[in-house]
Amino acid sequence: MFQSKLLETKDRIKNPRSLISSSGLFVILISMFIYFSIASPHFLNPRNFTNVLTSVSVIGIIATAMTLALIGRGPDLTVGAIVAMTGSIQANLVVINGYPWYIGMLAGIAIGVGVGFLNGLIIVKFNLSPFIVTLGMMNVVRGLCFVLTDGLAYFIDVPGLVYLGRASWVGIPVSIIVLIASFVVFEFISQKTVFGRHIYASGGNRAAARLAGININKVGIALFVISGFMASIAGIIVIGIGGAALPNIGESYPMDAITAVLLGGTSLAGGFGSVRKTFLGVLIIGIMNNGMALLNVQSFWQIAAKGALLLAAVMIDGLRNKN
Repeated sequence: MFQSKLLETKDRIKNPRSLISSSGLFVILISMFIYFSIASPHFLNPRNFTNVLTSVSVIGIIATAMTLALIGRGPDLTVGAIVAMTGSIQANLVVINGYPWYIGMLAGIAIGVGVGFLNGLIIVKFNLSPFIVTLGMMNVVRGLCFVLTDGLAYFIDVPGLVYLGRASWVGIPVSIIVLIASFVVFEFISQKTVFGRHIYASGGNRAAARLAGININKVGIALFVISGFMASIAGIIVIGIGGAALPNIGESYPMDAITAVLLGGTSLAGGFGSVRKTFLGVLIIGIMNNGMALLNVQSFWQIAAKGALLLAAVMIDGLRNKN
């Protein structure tokens, strides 16, 4: 009885609505591809495709973990602040105080994991909304970023710290390799592991999951720890791409990642979603931003377009949950 309830959410992925959702994403992606190919002579340049993937690498890496968080427990709004904190702690330790680069990198990752653990612990112990807890923690972490840097930007050119954002393997930027590897790993975790099944079960029917012996509190904490870890990795890549630590960087990252996840069909209600479809959502955002930039569309229209995408994704999710 309980096993059937636990598998209910998993089975929804295989139903026709999910297939229609996948087809719709491909139609949107191909339509945008065709339009921008005609509208801009620079769009089909192979180097431009590399630019697209590089530009979305940070959001995509964050979105992989955000997908699991939304499926199993709820959104993590601290990811942008963790990205900024990763750079701020590296600037404070390495640039200001002269510590070795690897100390700064490990400290940045440790901070991300620690914030994620604290988020998860508060949420599960006090049975609070992930949205409210991570919203509050986002402001705490963001404030500490300004404390660590005195509100200043620090240029970082230490080879070890900028490697992930600037290096290439066989002509492919490392940031893109990390992006692809993240989606492959998280798709495998979500579809082929016991932990993945527990994530879907925890998000789909917590009561049934608990009665079946799943420790949903441990699952919830683990999801936010993973989210914090991936946000810190994204922060290291941001340092390499931009070459600077900024305390206010990444303010739009949570909404960008959530937009990509929702575009991929993951439900805000939990228990339903797919990492591989999130990748399509990331590509849609990347191609839209790139195409609009090539057409010299003003930046505030790009912000409005991303907002419209988020609204559309939320409305589609609402309609899906009614059926």
